[in-house]
Amino acid sequence: GSQHFALEYLGADFESWKICEWAVKSIQAYKDAHFQHDTNDYSAELTKEQLIEYLANKGISANYNEPMTIQQIKRLQENKLRQIYNNIIATHNLVNIQETKAKDLEIIDTDKYCYLMTYSFPCQDLSSAGLGKGMAKGSGTRSGMLWEVERLLDECEQLPQVLLMENVPEVIGSNNIKHFAKWLEKLEQLGYKNKWQVLNAKDYGVPQNRERCFMVSMLG
Repeated sequence: GSQHFALEYLGADFESWKICEWAVKSIQAYKDAHFQHDTNDYSAELTKEQLIEYLANKGISANYNEPMTIQQIKRLQENKLRQIYNNIIATHNLVNIQETKAKDLEIIDTDKYCYLMTYSFPCQDLSSAGLGKGMAKGSGTRSGMLWEVERLLDECEQLPQVLLMENVPEVIGSNNIKHFAKWLEKLEQLGYKNKWQVLNAKDYGVPQNRERCFMVSMLG
């Protein structure tokens, strides 16, 4: 959502094409921030049972760490089920990156449009506040979700022309730099040129001392 705001602030001519977010509260926040005028009831033709099945299959999460069980979803009020469903449809949300395929991204007509893929994979296993589990490929950590982006790019018939990564500075720290280097190598094999830098929000008019590592990858 922050990247969406940035493009708006820059006056860019863009369309939010797809998002991938499983946390119910974050889905609601994205809807409120960027699709607040979409008041359509996309759930009108669905029964409560159909909504439960849909949300369970999508893998929505209430705690950011694991999907809700079908029993948990069944305990939600029907109006809440409809709200979550409507938020997902309104925001073009694919929900669970592990279940998403490249065809779901619908990257088409790259000769007519420039596709910008942003990826801010979980930082909990990278940051100094976490347990330092890291982001190694195949590790199964939350920060290891980075490699789902690799899978999607490998599946793409047409690659997005621009990639934008954002994460905590530890993504290039001593514990993770070798895995970051493997990621760079993969992107270069796909034809991307990469530039990265740690930037601090306080240097860009934001009253916050917050460092983040950004990387822009350009195809060709």
